[in-house]
Amino acid sequence: MLSSLLFTNNVSPVLGIRFNDILSSNELQNPTHSLGLKMQLEGDIYSGFDVSDGDFRIFVERPNIIFGLGTNSLSQPQFTVGGTYKAFGNLGVHLEYVLNQLTDADGAGPLDDPFEDQLRISLNVQF
Repeated sequence: MLSSLLFTNNVSPVLGIRFNDILSSNELQNPTHSLGLKMQLEGDIYSGFDVSDGDFRIFVERPNIIFGLGTNSLSQPQFTVGGTYKAFGNLGVHLEYVLNQLTDADGAGPLDDPFEDQLRISLNVQF
């Protein structure tokens, strides 16, 4: 199955740089790198996965919309919803709202201290 995915024309590697929690400061701080694969399902519908600084997610992308489901670096659930913009050629910009309310910041049990939701921006290059 893996070899069939690697040799189709519909699978592309994607490299990116992400700026997490952009509303917490006036400066873009602590960028992280992302690496993933993106596969064309049908027409302009894509799906894939990416990994970034311990985060893992599976996403579905349509023109101008992206949804993600995955885990953060502490293996806690994380959901993303956002918009995409094809800036130039293979360069894309994603602006995503990261829903962290199902996480526990101290990792010690009930969700009494969830991580704050975040807004993040990323630049991605699809090959």
